[in-house]
Amino acid sequence: MSEFDILFAPIAEREVIFYLNVAKYLRKKYNMKSSFLTFYSPCDDLIRKRGFKVFSIHEEKYSFKEYYSPQKVKDLEKRYGEDNLRALLAHEKLTFARYDEKSLFEKMLTYQKYIENILDSNKIGLVAKELGGFIAPLVLFNECKLKGIDHVFFEPALYKGKLFYNMNSMEVDLKDGDSKEAMEYIKRYLEGYNDQHTIVIPQKDRHHFMDASIKKLINNRNLRQLARKIYYKYIMKKDEEYDAILNHVKRFTTMYFRRKGLSDLYSSPDFSEKYIYFPLHVPLDFQLTVREPQYLNQVELLSQVAKMLPVGYKLYTKEHPASIGGYAFFAMRTLLKENKNVRLINPGENSYDLIKNSQYVLTINSKVGAEAVMQGKDVLVLGNPYYLESKKARKIYDIKELNNILNNEIPKNKELDYDFFKKVYFSCYNAELYNNESENIKEFSEALKEKIKKG
Repeated sequence: MSEFDILFAPIAEREVIFYLNVAKYLRKKYNMKSSFLTFYSPCDDLIRKRGFKVFSIHEEKYSFKEYYSPQKVKDLEKRYGEDNLRALLAHEKLTFARYDEKSLFEKMLTYQKYIENILDSNKIGLVAKELGGFIAPLVLFNECKLKGIDHVFFEPALYKGKLFYNMNSMEVDLKDGDSKEAMEYIKRYLEGYNDQHTIVIPQKDRHHFMDASIKKLINNRNLRQLARKIYYKYIMKKDEEYDAILNHVKRFTTMYFRRKGLSDLYSSPDFSEKYIYFPLHVPLDFQLTVREPQYLNQVELLSQVAKMLPVGYKLYTKEHPASIGGYAFFAMRTLLKENKNVRLINPGENSYDLIKNSQYVLTINSKVGAEAVMQGKDVLVLGNPYYLESKKARKIYDIKELNNILNNEIPKNKELDYDFFKKVYFSCYNAELYNNESENIKEFSEALKEKIKKG
């Protein structure tokens, strides 16, 4: 049985490169042994050349092939304590437009068998992975839970350049803390936010935060990625998880044309109106497909909310900046036609001002909810995000509650919850995913080592 301090589980090239830098840092400074469970075979040889053990699921899965049967699915449901394993298929099914459940279940069963074998045959201190909702990370996480192996999910935090390290959970665990240094940092951060009117966009996602123009659709970065994927899939015969090339091209092309149609439906905000602001999620966001699947149809949710608003209130909504054009034109047009109190705000409008002038912000799990807390705004929450721990956020269990709240309560806006900000400060680390600068690699690695030590 081999022993490894860390098992990294990359699912794409940028993850391989980043985790390799982290593994090299930990090996050089602390003589720690890292290994890689890869879901991206094009980089397997690179990892081996750097002197690390590779468990390549795409190279070895054929020896662990499992075929579908209802009983096998029921056995796996029992193993994971799930009432219905379809919930674990949703993100992959919708993202890649792969609706053959038999095939998806076979993939899950095969991955479970392979991962179980790896975890049983090796002694592993910690499994490390970016938070995600595809079959690969969900099966790995569930297997670690069953076997008592520490597992960490990385998730961008509220503050710029900081990460949550979610230990043995898919949720953020906020910790109490207090210090003069923390308060000084928080005050500086809030001052910067109020001066600049912008929030953190993780470096790894910045290319997504462009309008759905021809520049976003056709650029050197996208063309290089497309060529690389075609080369690896069809010429080198290398497997990866993100291999639905045609579906990806179709989706972003559709977004480009939808954006042109939706432009006729956009409104400018009228800050003299009373309104609540509901920021739309990315349509197939992990926050919806895994964390809150009951709200996956956000257009229908908007229609329900609109019908609950008192007379005199408007419902402002805006597309997520990473998915402009992500919503069907006819669905949006019908929503606006049937609900005259709904405004689809131009995506170029700054969310800062929409939050500031709203009566309330209504969210599922959107980061805009955390931004609203930073403004001292009252937030009504349908999901279960970490900012529910703020006294400025209130859980809404039934949309029908909205009418009573808006008719009978006065929002206590502008109150800042410094206790919450301190909890976030003491629960995250100075690091960013996929930033390969030496200082970031150091910070990320040291935080990861701390998690292994505590484990």
